[in-house]
Amino acid sequence: MERKLERQRATREFIVEFKRKREEWKAMERQRMEEENLRIKEFAKTQEKREEVAKAEKRAREQALDKVQRALTEQIKRDREEREEQELVRQELYLEEQEQAIRRRERDEMEARIRQRLELQRERDEQIQFKRLRDVEIKQEEEKFRQQLMAKFAEDDRIEQMNAQKRRMKQIEHKRAVDVLLEERRRQMAVDKQREINERVEAERIEQIRKQIIEEERIKLLREHAHRLLGYLPKGVIRDEKDLDYLGNDFKNEFKRRQTNMQNPNGWDNM
Repeated sequence: MERKLERQRATREFIVEFKRKREEWKAMERQRMEEENLRIKEFAKTQEKREEVAKAEKRAREQALDKVQRALTEQIKRDREEREEQELVRQELYLEEQEQAIRRRERDEMEARIRQRLELQRERDEQIQFKRLRDVEIKQEEEKFRQQLMAKFAEDDRIEQMNAQKRRMKQIEHKRAVDVLLEERRRQMAVDKQREINERVEAERIEQIRKQIIEEERIKLLREHAHRLLGYLPKGVIRDEKDLDYLGNDFKNEFKRRQTNMQNPNGWDNM
C-alpha cells in the first residue's frame, strides 16, 4: 500500500515538474520567438533602409545618366546641324563654282566660236582673193598658151603664105584645136585639184580615226585604272564631265565629293 502511495506521489511530482519545465520551456520559447521577431524586424528595417539607399543611389545614377544622355543628345544634334550646315555651305560653294565654270566655259566657247567665225571669214576672204588672183593668172596663162599654140600652128602650116580665105579657115581650125587643148588642160587641172582635195579629205579622215583610236584607248585606260588611282591621278587626266560619265556614278560622286572638300576653283584637278 505504501509503495502504491509512493508511486502515486512520485507520479504527481513528475507531472508537476513536467508542467513546470513545460511552462519554463514555453516562456523561453516565447522569449526566443520575441527575440527572433525583433531580429527579423531589425533586419527588415535594415534591408528597407538599404533598399531605400539603393533606390536613392539608383535614382541619382539614372538622373545623372539621363543628364549625360540629354547632354550627349544635344551635342550630337549640334554636331549634326553643324555638319549639315557645313555640307550645305560646301554644296553651295560647289554649285557656285560649277556655275562659274559653266559660265566660263560658255564664254570661252562663245569667244572660240567668234574667233572661229572670224578666222573662217578671213580664210574665205583670202580664198576668194586667191581664187580671183588665180583665175586672172590662169586666164593669163591660157591666153599666153593660146597665143603660143596659135603661133606654132601658124608657123607649122605656113599660114602667112595662104590667101585670105584659106588663112581665115586655117585660123578658125587652129582656134578650135587650141580650145580643145585648153579644155583638156582645164579638165586635167580640175582632176588634179579634185585629187588634192580627196587626198586632203582622206588625210583628215585618217587623222580623225587616229584621234578616235587614241581617245578610245584613253577611256579604256581610265575605266581600268581610275578607280584604283582616285586621289593620285595627275592633273588633266580627267578632262570634263563626260569623262566622269564613262567611270560610273560611284566614281563620279566620290570625285565630286573630293572636289567639294578641297574647294578647288579650277574645276578639274584630279584628286
